[in-house]
Amino acid sequence: MNILIITNVFYPITHIGAFRINAFAKYFQLAGHNVTVIAEGAEDTTAQWEGCEIHYVKDPVIQQYTHSCYTNTTSNHGFFRHLIKALEYRVTLNNSFLWCRKTTTIARNVLLSKNIDIVLTTGGYDLPSHINALMLKRKGFKFYWIADFRDEPHYSEIRWHINKLCLHTWKKRTQQILDQSNLLLSVSKPIVEQLRANSAHGNVLEVCNGYDYPEVYDSSFQQRFTMTYLGRFYPEIHPDNWFRAVKELLEERQLPSDIIIKIIGNHEPIKIPDALKNNVIELPAVPHERAIEISINETDTLVMIYSATANRKGIYSGKLLDYLATNKPIIAMYDPDDVAGELIKETCAGYIVRHDDIPAIKDTIMKSFNLWKNKETLNRNWNKIIEYRRSKQVEILLNYLETHLTDKNHEQSH
Repeated sequence: MNILIITNVFYPITHIGAFRINAFAKYFQLAGHNVTVIAEGAEDTTAQWEGCEIHYVKDPVIQQYTHSCYTNTTSNHGFFRHLIKALEYRVTLNNSFLWCRKTTTIARNVLLSKNIDIVLTTGGYDLPSHINALMLKRKGFKFYWIADFRDEPHYSEIRWHINKLCLHTWKKRTQQILDQSNLLLSVSKPIVEQLRANSAHGNVLEVCNGYDYPEVYDSSFQQRFTMTYLGRFYPEIHPDNWFRAVKELLEERQLPSDIIIKIIGNHEPIKIPDALKNNVIELPAVPHERAIEISINETDTLVMIYSATANRKGIYSGKLLDYLATNKPIIAMYDPDDVAGELIKETCAGYIVRHDDIPAIKDTIMKSFNLWKNKETLNRNWNKIIEYRRSKQVEILLNYLETHLTDKNHEQSH
């Protein structure tokens, strides 16, 4: 098959959405398909990556990913460009309206020259690549359209009054994507069910994120018991209860005084109790490959925090899937009844506790500490974990396409 992928996040961007779409491109190509990618890039250029042809398209104003991460700064781009980007969004409710226009022209040429069978677009809270497919459909192009939503559909916040005038257009556009696509993808059953209920065709497939490194069956242990949190904190996602649990365990002398807590990649100020000042080490963000290396070789326990007050169901943190095959115990302060809890239980990869249950948090910390002290690892369900290799998850989609597109072509021939 000839496959075109349109995405605003792709290699070399180090974003969880990029890792997902990188895997689609890589494993489609390895399965023998001809893959072309149109992606947002720093310059207008064409390159090769993992056997795929990549057309990088520069946003005429500011790269959408750069803008979304650094909206509080005007460095490198200037105030005027930030102002134009803000107006572009508030008038069109599309963070990359001008980029979409450029990309549609390139996509049109690819469709005409390569006899494309499938177009895959992707987005989470943003819709730019999906909008490209809508534009191409309106121009009369025929292709099988896969819209990868990743997270649940999300309607933009109303920030300026002008947004109220066009919010209905945003909702209408989202519904058109749900209805006019041929297949929808998302990462968990609750979101799949939501998409199926709101789509005219009801064709929705669960394709999870995953890990893309060899499983680690032997485990290393640090000289001092080390817990690590990789990533950012937010107002509703903070380490306060984790710190409180550790502080109490130190006061109770259940933990040695020289334990280490690593916080890597957080940009938000956090409150570190005085009693933990000598235990907490804050380090800058690292590339994804380095984060995996740290997870495997430089920690004893991996900590994740997600507050139930965020009120979102069906959300897997990308880190959770990354951590599955590290052979390090995961402490996940999540909703035990949501999908992350189910995953940890079925893979036996760690412990799931509510973010506000201090006794339970203390208990899981001590379980992890005792594993470290005794140089032991959890009895992981490796057969289940292997299902979350990115190659295995992409295979789910490839198998679906092989069956359904073959059936569709057979029906059309008759």
